[in-house]
Amino acid sequence: KLDDFDVRQLYECNWIVVNCSTPANFFHVLRRQILLPFRKPLIIFTPKSLLRHPEARSSFDDMLPGTHFLRVIPDSGPAAQNPEQVKRVLFCTGKVYYDLTRERKARQMEADVAITRVEQLSPFPFDLLQREAQKYPAAELVWCQEEHKNQGYYDYVKPRLRTTINRAKPVWYAGREPAAAPATGNKKTHLTELQRLLDTAFNLDAFKDLA
Repeated sequence: KLDDFDVRQLYECNWIVVNCSTPANFFHVLRRQILLPFRKPLIIFTPKSLLRHPEARSSFDDMLPGTHFLRVIPDSGPAAQNPEQVKRVLFCTGKVYYDLTRERKARQMEADVAITRVEQLSPFPFDLLQREAQKYPAAELVWCQEEHKNQGYYDYVKPRLRTTINRAKPVWYAGREPAAAPATGNKKTHLTELQRLLDTAFNLDAFKDLA
């Protein structure tokens, strides 16, 4: 059975855009597409590299009857257990989530930084992201993406996320600078840019002078 609210949202959109980070969510979005009483284009941005990523795994329990597609996957670690103490919430979508979690663990910041995955980009999950923002009242909000600033989701997500929180606080950006090409073509440069992204995402003073 499909969630009634989800079905109403899907009726109102022209297409469905997702970026799944788990096998279970990929399974469920395809299953949902089959079960929908109407057909609209489904665009899946999930990269093929996640097929062999050691951390991109799901239990079969996540695909049993009673489970469903998750438009947003909240943080379930130490940050979620003590949300009032969280200093920053990183919103992201897709593969970059695994880079962020690995870096967070290396820096021992699991209690300071929450990471929320946006699995469905259109229709935008206003309701769930509002719940996430309200859960961490003292936290900065940051959008993280692997793509260059002018080529990823930031310009689409930022105004919608700010609408979700009634423009109560800024939505900062952690990612690559604008560029004409979608990729550097050089592995060393790529890794340097990725490390700069991670440094910005986990430097709690990165936006201090911009507020």
